[in-house]
Amino acid sequence: MKRLLLLTMLLYCLPIHAQQLDSLKYPNGWLYYHVYGKGSPVIVLSGGPGNSCLQQEEVAIELGKHYRAILLEQRGTGLSIPVPFDSTTINLKAAVEDIERLLQKEGIRKTIIYGHSWGAMLAMSYAAAHPEKVRGLVLANPGYYKFSADFMTTHMNNLRGRLGVSDLAVMDSLGKKIEGGKANGADSALYNRTVRLAYIYNKADIDSLMAKIYVAKPNGRMQTLMVSDLQRIHFDLSKNLPQYKGPVTVIGSRQDPLAFYTYELKIIRPDIVLHWIQASGHFPMFEQQPAFFQVLEKVMTASATHP
Repeated sequence: MKRLLLLTMLLYCLPIHAQQLDSLKYPNGWLYYHVYGKGSPVIVLSGGPGNSCLQQEEVAIELGKHYRAILLEQRGTGLSIPVPFDSTTINLKAAVEDIERLLQKEGIRKTIIYGHSWGAMLAMSYAAAHPEKVRGLVLANPGYYKFSADFMTTHMNNLRGRLGVSDLAVMDSLGKKIEGGKANGADSALYNRTVRLAYIYNKADIDSLMAKIYVAKPNGRMQTLMVSDLQRIHFDLSKNLPQYKGPVTVIGSRQDPLAFYTYELKIIRPDIVLHWIQASGHFPMFEQQPAFFQVLEKVMTASATHP
């Protein structure tokens, strides 16, 4: 009864574009997901890890015009909170299994998977584990394909290189307060805003973009647990991603500080098709939405016709 009431209340709060809210039961709780449109299926995976699925809702709505877009509230985000909420339930293996559960629940034999950032990492992980279930991978500004100290150093240096002297001073000062447990909510918000300046192209748009990036509160606990698991397992797709033989397309941003991940991925997967968006950082679906959606439509058409 309580679950039914929760679903009813949530439906009143959902945007008018949301066609359907559904869920599936698994041993540690419920996984929730949103369905937009009809047609061939495409699974939509948001980034983070730990970000709300609603960060990619505009993409799901756009895809829903021609496809059945299924936006997953990943385990540890939104309503999909497992019990217990710890390393036994938040890990890469469980996240991959959740996608398999979703496909079984929806009766999907083969699907396209769209993923942004961490969502792209998860999409590749699922394709490596279940290559026969994936028709195509559409990756927007993907994160790293392996956990590497050199990659992490490059990532951080790229962020620092895109911030001015005053912003770096703010970031470093607040970072120390946060690490020491002395930061308040305002400190954390300013730190996050400052770091995000490095992820966008037009700094003047920071506040409007922050509203889209954080359309709903991310789950920091989920992020910490998942990153810890990636470190523990020495995350590396270079050996098993080749098991997936289908098409891989990357939509990247020329000014994304994480764009080097795409180049590194291209080295181990030379058949990747690249499409670049200019004047955009890590979130082209927000900064250059018309151009991004135009490329996305082209990419989806090509992926949907693949056997």
